[in-house]
Amino acid sequence: MEIVVNGEARTLEEGTTLQELVREMGFLEKPVVCEVNLSIVSRKDWAETVLAPGDAIEVIGFVGGG
Repeated sequence: MEIVVNGEARTLEEGTTLQELVREMGFLEKPVVCEVNLSIVSRKDWAETVLAPGDAIEVIGFVGGG
């Protein structure tokens, strides 16, 4: 299935969860916020959030500094 992640087209297997996507991107252990179709999804819900064709996902990381 085709989705858009951070503005770029991406192909995933049907039934992929948000948690699986974040893991695949290498961000699972990092402080990030995920938005699916303009709605923020709580980290506790990532494993149950199944992505659908055409979904638009934004994965936003935090950077510390001064």
